[in-house]
Amino acid sequence: MTDQGPIEYVGRKKLRPPKQPKQRPAQPSAPAAAEDQRTGRPPRKSSRWGWLQALLVFAGIVAAFIAYAFLGRILRPAYVAAACNLSACSTGGMVVAGWLVIALPALLIGASVIVESRATIARRQGRTEQVRAGRTTRRVLLGLTIAAVLMALTFVPGRRRNDLSDLVKGPGADQFIDGLMWGLAGVGAALAMMALLGAIGRKAPAVRRHYAVISAALGTMLLVAAIPVAVSNTYSTATTAEEIFPVVLEMNDDVLTRTATANQRGCDGVLPDDSLLHVENCILSLRVAYRTDDSDAVADLWAVLYTSNDAARAVRAALPSASSDTRIAVYSTTQSWLLLGTAAHADGSTIAKADRAWVVWPLRQVAYRFIGFHNGLLIDPDPGDEVHPRGVAG
Repeated sequence: MTDQGPIEYVGRKKLRPPKQPKQRPAQPSAPAAAEDQRTGRPPRKSSRWGWLQALLVFAGIVAAFIAYAFLGRILRPAYVAAACNLSACSTGGMVVAGWLVIALPALLIGASVIVESRATIARRQGRTEQVRAGRTTRRVLLGLTIAAVLMALTFVPGRRRNDLSDLVKGPGADQFIDGLMWGLAGVGAALAMMALLGAIGRKAPAVRRHYAVISAALGTMLLVAAIPVAVSNTYSTATTAEEIFPVVLEMNDDVLTRTATANQRGCDGVLPDDSLLHVENCILSLRVAYRTDDSDAVADLWAVLYTSNDAARAVRAALPSASSDTRIAVYSTTQSWLLLGTAAHADGSTIAKADRAWVVWPLRQVAYRFIGFHNGLLIDPDPGDEVHPRGVAG
């Protein structure tokens, strides 16, 4: 082989491209540096207090669960009592209060999802001002949603309390529980509807595009529609004297004619000393008066409603005897009601010892009517007891 000259050698060698100088990443412009165009948020700056913020967030979450564990037993009865106080323990009011326990968290969760989805769309489209403007709204919705969910969790039965009747007590408890259960039914119907819309949206582009709006509207309608259904299917509680006591009351073959009724919020004026009944919070007071057809005895009964059985018994224990020569006062309790009854002659004359049994007899019948109405079992008192009709030996 002949020796290769310098020209032939260079011609055979593979030429390498010249090295290019390293280029530094271009610095973002002032508007891009001030704000991330993709997220619509200003760039985060490292802070030496970041660990403290994370610790505060963790402490807040722990505090929320501690509050749920220890304050649930306080918040739950307080909420039920407040609902009873505001609605006078009416059927509709207690049903709506129970319904809100389930419906409010569901509605807040739905609203939070819609607001957050719109914020995500605004970020993608670069509408940074709209994203920043709705930041406070999203935070408030998140806080309200967490509070509503934690409140609803306090009504979940546990190992010691296996049923809702163990958690919810007091006047209107049955109606409250019915409203809560119908709220759950409404949420279940809304979720089933959303799943059905999702299936329809696969073949209907219009439904898929407006899925959030349609599902929110129909879900809200289903939740609200559960209220009248719950009220109509719930055992009604009467909160007026006219509903409980008929104009003519027939018991034990006796005929009692109603002469007066009264209904009022609170218990002012029921007794000469109002402070005696205000030892506990009284919700409402009902009054009825009857006269008899076979004697001159008259019966006057006040029924005062309290928030719990213990409250009614505590007030009853604090009341002094109010009997006199012309009238007989009888105090008793039935569930959360305090019954204040007086029996007397129609002319207000002195009650002889031999007449006491039949003078009190009409009052006992009226009290039996009230107790039986609220317990769902109307029975007549036994005329053979110590208190008996006129002309009947006890």
